[in-house]
Amino acid sequence: MKADPGRPSPLDADHAAFIQSGVSVIVASRNADFVADVVRGCGCRVSRDRRQVTVLVEPSRAGTLLDDVAANGMVAVVFSQPSTHRTIQLKGTDAQIVKLTAADRAVAARHLAAWIEELSSIGYAKEFAGALRGRAEHLAAIRFTPSAAFQQTPGPGAGQPLEP
Repeated sequence: MKADPGRPSPLDADHAAFIQSGVSVIVASRNADFVADVVRGCGCRVSRDRRQVTVLVEPSRAGTLLDDVAANGMVAVVFSQPSTHRTIQLKGTDAQIVKLTAADRAVAARHLAAWIEELSSIGYAKEFAGALRGRAEHLAAIRFTPSAAFQQTPGPGAGQPLEP
C-alpha cells in the first residue's frame, strides 16, 4: 500500500524534534504469519517536509525485522523519553530498506550521545546507557511515510491520534 502524497504529515516541528532527540527508539514489524520482530533503534531523521521518517537499526540486532520490512513494508516505531515517559508511535505501510548515508552515521552518533545523556540524567551509568543502545558500527536504514501517528504517553490521552 502506497502512502497518500496529498495527505498532510501527522508530525509538526515539535514532534519531529522530539523523535530526533535522545529518545528510546523501538522499531517493530511482522512476518506473513503475524509474528512480530522488535529491535532497539539507533536514531532517526525526518525529511524537511516531515512526510518521511528514516529509522536506523543495527542489522546484527535486528533478527528478521529487515526481512519482514522488505517483504511487507509494515513498520511501527515507538519514540519514548525515559525521563518524562513522553511517547509517540508512528506506523507505516510503505517502509523500505534504503541506502545508508553519511548523514545517517552522523545521526546515529548524535543519537548515542543524547541517549547516554538522557539516561544518565535519571541516574543510569553512562556505560550502561551506551551498552543498552549499542555503538551501531554497522547500520541499516528504514524509510517510511507515517500513515498513522499516536500519542502514547501514559495517561488519559494515550492512544489518541497525534495532531500536528
